[in-house]
Amino acid sequence: MLQELLSAVVSVLIVDPLQAEMSERLAQVRAPQAIIADVRACAQSSLPTLADRAMAEPLWVVTTTLDVWTGRTAPEGVLGGTSAQCDAAVKAARVYLESRGA
Repeated sequence: MLQELLSAVVSVLIVDPLQAEMSERLAQVRAPQAIIADVRACAQSSLPTLADRAMAEPLWVVTTTLDVWTGRTAPEGVLGGTSAQCDAAVKAARVYLESRGA
């Protein structure tokens, strides 16, 4: 039950805002829908890993939430490294954003 609650908190406070920011940035530079969809899938698939980390490191939730909401942490900094799928999606998005100057 605590795991589910923490997972919901991580989703609302960290994953959803990060996914929205990445999707918005990619949409602004007219990234292909496949890249945007991969980032969305990455965000959703990262939730269990991030929830596990939140269980192990409660202070991480607080600091990461503050960093996300204040814009001090880039989405790729949190989502990257959570899975091979996320690594590939974040890399593709980063390459596309950098090539478009965003």
